[in-house]
Parts: sequence; C-alpha cells; structure tokens
Amino acid sequence: MTTPISGLGGSGLDIQALMEQIKSAESKKLNPYLNKQSTFNGQVSSWGKISSSLSTLKSNLDKLKDEGFNGVSMGDNKAFKATAGSGAMPDSYSIIVEQLAKAHKIGSPAQDSNSEQLGDGSDSRTLTITLGNGKPLDVELKDDETSLVQIAKKINAKNGDVSASVMPAGGGKFQLVVTSKKTGSDGEIKMSVSGDSQLADMLNYDPQSANIPGEPGYDPNRMKQVSAAQNAVMKIDGIPVERSTNTISDAIEGITFELREVSEKDKDDPTQFKSETLSVTADTSKVKGLIEEFVKNYNSFLSTSASVSAYKPAEKGALEQNKQNGPLFSDGTLRRLNSQLKSSAGGNFSDASELYTSLASIGISVKFEEVKPGEERKGLLGTLTIDNKKLEAALKDHPKEVEALFLGKEGALGIKGEMGEVFKTYLGDSDAIPKSEGIIAATIKGIKEQEGRVAKQIERMEQRIEESLKRQQSKFIRLDKALTNINAMSQQLQGALAGLG
Repeated sequence: MTTPISGLGGSGLDIQALMEQIKSAESKKLNPYLNKQSTFNGQVSSWGKISSSLSTLKSNLDKLKDEGFNGVSMGDNKAFKATAGSGAMPDSYSIIVEQLAKAHKIGSPAQDSNSEQLGDGSDSRTLTITLGNGKPLDVELKDDETSLVQIAKKINAKNGDVSASVMPAGGGKFQLVVTSKKTGSDGEIKMSVSGDSQLADMLNYDPQSANIPGEPGYDPNRMKQVSAAQNAVMKIDGIPVERSTNTISDAIEGITFELREVSEKDKDDPTQFKSETLSVTADTSKVKGLIEEFVKNYNSFLSTSASVSAYKPAEKGALEQNKQNGPLFSDGTLRRLNSQLKSSAGGNFSDASELYTSLASIGISVKFEEVKPGEERKGLLGTLTIDNKKLEAALKDHPKEVEALFLGKEGALGIKGEMGEVFKTYLGDSDAIPKSEGIIAATIKGIKEQEGRVAKQIERMEQRIEESLKRQQSKFIRLDKALTNINAMSQQLQGALAGLG
C-alpha cells in the first residue's frame, strides 16, 4: 500500500514550512539595501556626535571670554552683599549704606464695618492707581463693590504693581491699606476715584500732600500715608548713590549690590556712619578651571572623532572592508575638520602675545598616542596635556598675556578666534553662515536624503517579495489540491483492485 505524503496541507504537503523557506530566501534580497540604510544611519548618528562635541568646545571658549579672564572674588560684608559679573575689575572701595529703599503704603480713614457699601449709589465708578510716572491702573467698581473688602478684592484681581488688604484700625474699626510692590520713588502711589464723589472724598490720595498723622494739616477723614516711599542711599568712596531699589547694578561696572541693612554708626562720632571695605581681588582659579575644561573638551572631540572613524583590518581573503570600521572611516570631511582644529590648537600666535606664542608656552603640550608592543593603535593623535605648575605660574605672573593667547589682542586672533573660523565653517554659527548651511548640517542633510531613497527602495522590494510569496502560496495551494485528488484516486483504485482479488 502506498504511503500518502505527510504534511499540513490536505495532501499532506507542509505548505507552511515551504513558505518559510522561500520567505527566508526572498528576504535576502533586502540585505544590500538594509546594509546601506544601516550605514547611512550610523553616519548621521556619528556626525551628530561630532557636532555636539564641537559645540561643547565652542561654548567653553565663549565662556572663557565672557567669564574666565574677568574672574574676581568678593569680600564678605555686613550691610550689603556684592556679586561680580562680566567687567568687574580688581579694586578696593569704601562703602556706606545710609538708607534702605522702602515701599510706599497708604491707608483709608477708619470705618465701622469692612463690608458696608461706602459709595454714593452711582451705577459705576473707576478707581485709578498710578505708581510714580508709570501707567495708570483702572479698577472698575459696581454699586455693590464699594466696601473695604470688595475694593481690596478688585484691586488684587488686577494683579498690578500694588496690593490691598483690610487691616484693623483700633477700637474695632477697619481700614483699607494699599501697598506698592515697588520700592522707592518709582513706587510712590497716587490714587483717585471718578464717578463717585463720596468714595473720592475718602480714597483720593496725592503724594504731594501726604496727609501724615501727627503732621500739620492732617485730616483723619482722608486717605493718609502709612509708610513713606524711600530710596536707597549709599556712598561709594564718599560719592552718594541714590536708587529706588535695594539692588543696585549700575554704580560700579560688573558689580551688583544687594543692600541688607543700614551701616553701623561710628562709635567715636554717632552722627557719622562706619564704612565697610569692599575688596575685589583677581581670581585665577576660575580661568584655570575653564582652560582645563578646554583641554578636556578638545581631547573629548579627538576621542569622538577617532571612535567614529576607527579602522579595523579586513580579515585575510575578505573582499569587503571590516564591518567594525567606524561609520565615518576614510571620511574626507572629518579628516579636514580634524586637521584644521589641530592646526588651530598647535598654531603660533606671536601677533597676539609676544610672551606666550603657543599653548606649549603656558604648559599645554601635544601628546601623541603611545602604543606598547602587541597593543592595537586607537588612532587618537594630538591630544593635549597640562603642566599645572607652568600654567599656574603663567596665570599668576602674566594673566593678560595668557588672555591675549586665547582671546587675541588689537585685531590679532588668538586661539578662540582661530577655532572660531572652524566653528563657523562646520557648525554655521554666524549670521553669515546659518546653522542649516554649516558643513556638518549640510552633510547630514545629504546623508538623510540618500537614506530616504534607500528606504523607498526597501519598501518597493518588500512589496515585490510579498507579491512573490502570494504567487508561490497560490501555486502550493493548487499543488496541494492536485495531490489531494491524486491520493483520493489512488485509494479508490487500490480499493477496486482489492475487490477484484
């Protein structure tokens, strides 16, 4: 008796297994395109790393210019706190704080109730508040919004430069207190009411007639001054400085004062204030740290570059390059970038500084890769190393010459200027060369366009493979039906022959 073909189809044919074998074979047609796509993706990622590393180096040099060589340290003081910014220079100052800036505060006449309506019954009225020479703030009040509580609520809802609150006024009475959010004369409050004469008599206030309790002409039925607006007053080396705020940043270039308290009185002469000395001393620790950071970032760039362009020898007899090669192996653009950056770091800058003409002259020298016998070369060439003693001595003895080496002088470019040209070309970080037109951005754009074309090729190939698999499946189904019929006929024939026997 003939054994039927075993399998998953009706005939015993294993269609699923056959289709998997064909699918595996057909999918290999995608490999060349997938390899290209993987290569392009690796190149885009690698250029992203190069761009990021280069940007970090640029930011470090910008910070060296903005903060490094202007580094100073500030002494501690009681009556004020001083902080240094760009432009602060080493010096010493005699400081006296004679007066702190205070906010203006005014209060209404005392009222028996904080919820009773105080208006004259008009349909509406407008409360206008002006600080100094600023823009007026208009507060609309309806007929049922003229109580102390409602007026305070409406003022605060405007979220302007004043705040309002209802406070006790003694004897179980209440008053509306309006406080400026600005100190000094800039925050002096002027207030007026239009559309309601009764409320106007109570709330109108003009700082020119302050209405101060205890002073001649004081009227308890009018808005009064609770606390006068007061400017800050200090003396710097005997020269008076008056401002409306306790934070003063325009008295000495690069130094910001935060006034804390009035200076102590002189014990020998109580009519005089005791001065404090503000000591501004040069601080080379910051610039040294930024130079160390520069070296670190420069070496990091070289390391990143070496990693993405690494070379691995091909296996003996292999027709293709080693797949472990870096994505940017043999890339000419990266080689030129490396060459230009190394040229900037190792250049001579005698036009900027006669004393320190190169990084090596301040203790920063080029170090080449040392490869011991049997070790593999990593391709990391030209890293920088620091002689700390030599760098510290240069910063201590001739800080301006070190500054000229890095930042240039009188039109002559220093290291920052030389590298800046490289940054412009590759990062496109200037008005003349937008970032989108820098070499790196343009290179990435070109690679992505190629990857896009390959992605479409992959999509078309996948469609063709899918169509081919459908055709093969249809053939197997027809074959399965044919074999099923043959098996059935074979069984019928064997049964007939058995009957004849």
